[in-house]
Amino acid sequence: MTDEGRGGEYQRRVLALDHSGLMELWQGLRAGVSPPEWPAGVLLEYLLLRAFQLEGAEVTWPYRVYQARVLLEQIDGIIYFDGVSCLVESKDVTRAVDAIAIVKLKSQLLRRPRTTIGAVFNTGRFSPTALSLLPMLPPPDVLLWEEDEIDFALQGQRLLEGMRRKLRHAVEMGFADLNLVKGRNAR
Repeated sequence: MTDEGRGGEYQRRVLALDHSGLMELWQGLRAGVSPPEWPAGVLLEYLLLRAFQLEGAEVTWPYRVYQARVLLEQIDGIIYFDGVSCLVESKDVTRAVDAIAIVKLKSQLLRRPRTTIGAVFNTGRFSPTALSLLPMLPPPDVLLWEEDEIDFALQGQRLLEGMRRKLRHAVEMGFADLNLVKGRNAR
């Protein structure tokens, strides 16, 4: 089966889930137990997009961008809400996520209209280097989500509210460092 065919199957699976079904998958993912039909990394992508969709956002499911049959990008999804377009990068890893994930997403944003933002959703933590580099890579157009924030927002069905709060903080303060659970600048 092609990657596109598998993507359609993952989409069909996740579309059959309501919030409680997503929470079961999330709890398993947090415990390091993913169902065998969900390859590593793929579950988080689809789970998050479905959760945003259930909250009223429009989503574009994961896809790849080719030019002259050369793979340029793999996009983990896009979230549309309140006139905002947000490219999603999902990281389901046990090690701290380094600055490469942020730089990669920023380079993808360079190919998009300036009104597009990005968000990195991470089931763990970001490395100290990634967090210290973030303010040196203006503008503050990549919002960071760590496991505790994802859990907090999923539990209360507040992912969109969290995106709004993070974006507002980035606009008002000029930094993308709001942690929804710990408060401002508490990473």
